[in-house]
Amino acid sequence: MRKQNVLALLLALALLAGAGPAARAASRMELVWENSNQAGKIYLDLRAVDQSVYGVQLELTLDGSYPDCVFTPDSQRAYSPDCTVDVRQRQTNIVIYLTDTESLNSRADFALGTLDLGVRETVRTLPDSARITLLDQKLTGGAARIPVTAAGRTDQTGSGNPGGGQTGSKPGTSQDTGTRPGNTDPLPPDEGQGSGTLLLFSDVREQDWFREAVQYVYHKGMMNGTSESTFAPYATTTRGMIVTILHRLEDSPAAAPAAFADVAAGEYYAAPVAWASASGIVTGYSGSVFKPNDPITREQLAAILYRYAQYKGVDVSRKNDLLQFDDRASVSAYAVDAVSWAVDAGLVTGIDGRLEPAGYANRAQVATILMRLCENVMK
Repeated sequence: MRKQNVLALLLALALLAGAGPAARAASRMELVWENSNQAGKIYLDLRAVDQSVYGVQLELTLDGSYPDCVFTPDSQRAYSPDCTVDVRQRQTNIVIYLTDTESLNSRADFALGTLDLGVRETVRTLPDSARITLLDQKLTGGAARIPVTAAGRTDQTGSGNPGGGQTGSKPGTSQDTGTRPGNTDPLPPDEGQGSGTLLLFSDVREQDWFREAVQYVYHKGMMNGTSESTFAPYATTTRGMIVTILHRLEDSPAAAPAAFADVAAGEYYAAPVAWASASGIVTGYSGSVFKPNDPITREQLAAILYRYAQYKGVDVSRKNDLLQFDDRASVSAYAVDAVSWAVDAGLVTGIDGRLEPAGYANRAQVATILMRLCENVMK
């Protein structure tokens, strides 16, 4: 037992020292981020690992402050010397150390463990990449930067949830890392390298399925960036933001203040919520609260757009029977007509045969749905 502890300590020290030779090519390896059913807990898995791993050092940067974040390894044998957390300027830097005297993995894909943020919320913006160091039995290896993906939830059609997210139902998000609508405009568009395509934001690439939609909503003044250079496509969108976007589409009409206890005068969403309430587009929760800062779910988004279409005089009588979706029975009663209309209108197509109505709608999905709404429904 003592020998094993010494070896584990040597593995840990090797990781802390930065390991030895250069890492193997990590072109296929990825870190998979999956939100659990409990808000604030994230499962971390490694995929496409081409070696036996005896030591792991994983470095992640999350938007938001999570000083009480802890990591629990999936392996019952693993020796985890530390999980350091450093919060600076609304970002949390996490370093996870995981070692064992035996191979941590028996196959190319293996679970690292669970990251508990220490709060009942989820991360709004999925990290684009992570830095990882893998060690073999001889304590050799090195560092590489690998992509972070959302448990296979990327929706190439733009209607599902990649992560955020949650960025569908998975991965999760919740701390508001985005600037409130209207507070911050992006930098002027930058020239796309080698393609002549104008790219507005550093986190929206030419090949991304949502690129056209992001450009559309930005140029229409419907959505701004979350910083001077980023759009945060996998961040979720709040209820207040959605109503604000629709309010902008209507040239920001005035209305008497809404009778919601949680919508204070002076907030950026106060006038939009007042207008949407007076127009019958939103009703709130039990008529007394609106929860403007809550991430909006897909069925809530469908319901608001459904009522907005009615407000605009659009014929919403056509409905889809939703039989192609395995989870159609999970749509809330109040949202059935709205979701059925949204599917028929082509605003929503689902994720792998599922609607996931309670999943959060991220900014890339909202941008895509808004573009479809304007081009195909409100034409």
